[in-house]
Amino acid sequence: MLVSLIQVPYDSGHRDARMGRGPAHFLGHGAAERLREAGQDVHLAVVEAESAFRTETKTAFELHGLLAAQVRAARTEHRLPLVLAGNCNSAVGTVGGLAPPDVGVIWFDGHADFNTPETTTTGFLDGMGLATLTGRCWRTMAASVPGFRPLADENVILVGARDIGEAELEALERSGITWVGVDSVRSRGVEGALGPALAALRERVAEVYMHIDLDVHDPAEAPANHLAPPDGLTVQEVQEAVRLIARELGIAAAALASYDPAVDPEDRTLRAGLAL
Repeated sequence: MLVSLIQVPYDSGHRDARMGRGPAHFLGHGAAERLREAGQDVHLAVVEAESAFRTETKTAFELHGLLAAQVRAARTEHRLPLVLAGNCNSAVGTVGGLAPPDVGVIWFDGHADFNTPETTTTGFLDGMGLATLTGRCWRTMAASVPGFRPLADENVILVGARDIGEAELEALERSGITWVGVDSVRSRGVEGALGPALAALRERVAEVYMHIDLDVHDPAEAPANHLAPPDGLTVQEVQEAVRLIARELGIAAAALASYDPAVDPEDRTLRAGLAL
């Protein structure tokens, strides 16, 4: 397989800060070598903001546009785009780069990322990633990302989210997004909980973008960042889910996001991410 390993080393517009340190940490601890040892041909790329004055919103969407170009180039070269990102909203750029309408999204996350500027209580842009991806907010800015079009709710599966605000929950329950919770995985097993959703998605899309915010893991086993909520999926459950997705659907692109090495002094999440 040909792989483009694309770093987006930014958190909230700041390079190499907090979760923005995650991509280089993965690279520095053998991510590319692990892929090569598995027989992959790996091309490395880094997305760099070009504007001199950095702001959370403007810089984020600038990065999305640059990432879309990298993903599009990888696809042209028949490479699998594998994105290492500080923030989940990088997904807007990845989906823009994929462009075709028959791409679904499987979104692993401890949070729903379904806030909008009207519902957020923190003002954190990255808590709006999935809402932006489905056209609920930042529509003008998202339209500036080459190739981006909002996704239909029915083409999205949210896995492992458990820290969801009241307004987010109301919006999620009104949406057509399929939500596979931790309790469902525990009671039915990974295949029992996720399998029917994948089968339904396979009827509508040819490929998926697989997005993994590493705080989908239980922080007691694999602490990913300072925002990680308790009682998440185990490392084994996430790995099993990824294998199931790969078996059932084509993977157009994938991402590991939101990893802050500072909260992982024993490298447990680093090892989990490398294994994925």
